[in-house]
Amino acid sequence: MNNFPLFTIFIPTKDRSKYLYHTLRTCTEQTYPNLEIIVADDASTDDTVEVVNRMAQNDPRIKLIARKKRVGMRDNFEMALDLIKPGYVIALGGDDGLIPDGIMSMYKIMKDTNTELLTWCPPVYEYPSERNPKGQFSIYRHKGIRVVQSNTFLDRQTKKFNYVNDIECPMFYVKGVVSTRLIDRVKSRSRDGRFYSCPTPDGYSGIVLAGEVENYIFSGEAFSIYGVSSSSQGLVYLSNEKEAKANSDEFFNFTKEITMHSELANQPYSPLLSLMTVDYLLTARDLPGWPGKFSKINYRKMLDKAIRELSSCRYGEERIEREIHILYEIAKKHELEDYFKQQIKQSKRYGSSIINIESAISPNMLYINPEEFQICNIYDAAYASKYIYKMVLRLNTKSIFKILKNSYKIFSAKKKIMGDFPDVNL
Repeated sequence: MNNFPLFTIFIPTKDRSKYLYHTLRTCTEQTYPNLEIIVADDASTDDTVEVVNRMAQNDPRIKLIARKKRVGMRDNFEMALDLIKPGYVIALGGDDGLIPDGIMSMYKIMKDTNTELLTWCPPVYEYPSERNPKGQFSIYRHKGIRVVQSNTFLDRQTKKFNYVNDIECPMFYVKGVVSTRLIDRVKSRSRDGRFYSCPTPDGYSGIVLAGEVENYIFSGEAFSIYGVSSSSQGLVYLSNEKEAKANSDEFFNFTKEITMHSELANQPYSPLLSLMTVDYLLTARDLPGWPGKFSKINYRKMLDKAIRELSSCRYGEERIEREIHILYEIAKKHELEDYFKQQIKQSKRYGSSIINIESAISPNMLYINPEEFQICNIYDAAYASKYIYKMVLRLNTKSIFKILKNSYKIFSAKKKIMGDFPDVNL
């Protein structure tokens, strides 16, 4: 074990016990010999504590931090991160998971490439819900290992304003792993010694860590898997259901004291990806000595992107009004209020029906109906990911056509008369 550095999986969670059990199963079955699993529970009202304690009885690598009073997502992440010992760390949500041998694979790549920051594009498993009764399972078709230049990635964010859709974003929440040395370096630049300086912990980690290194590694093979459930924060923002709205209101309440950057008019937190991306960039840029570089933000283009987000999002009227007011204050800050009002007046909201793709393949993605393959939870999906991935890489239009052609030959083959039975004396 002395030859293997410590890898820590930390899982900040709240009220996800029915998913957390399966998440922990994907962690405890990792083959890496020097592993610790920290669950940070933010005062859950379900049986999260009981679930973790039961599993910890059989696996001493599991440690539980159970808060008596709710502290909010950002502080829950930060307080858990403070307890992590030197080595490497990956964070998971309470409905995410690790692919079998994922930690060992991370270690081998980091050792072979001598990197402290590694990222990948995880598969996605969506639990069945009212929105999607059968659930959904998708695997990305990327291959190989490549070096990503950090400043190229950072500069791309000033053009696209969407860290989520950038597969090379090296956030260590679900889709990356990082050395604690880099985390400590970021903390040392912060005035209050914190790592997480923005309301949402995920994307900020990708932006700020990218700037700490000249380059990092992207792997086409994934080592973890996203879980999407009814309690996932991203879906909570979109939902108008009473319980989901209460959860998102609670999140807004915990973040109301943490405003966005002054160049974003010190506005309250916004879930618009365009604003989050810019807030992460500006916050990281202002850390003393942070070496990351990117182009000047074009606020007109940022507002355009934000309006397009609002046009196609599924937020309720109350949420839409909130975001428009936030964007207007930012527009005023940059003397773009007339432009913004004109753009809002000309823009329309577009409703889009939710397409539940059952099983399909595209150039970059394989979609699987989990119900057909008896994939019932993140644990099942994690194992399926490992064994399907290599097959998926070999699939292309030509091979699919060949499979269909050969299948047709088999099922359409007619029986050919070979003659009578031999004349046998009976």
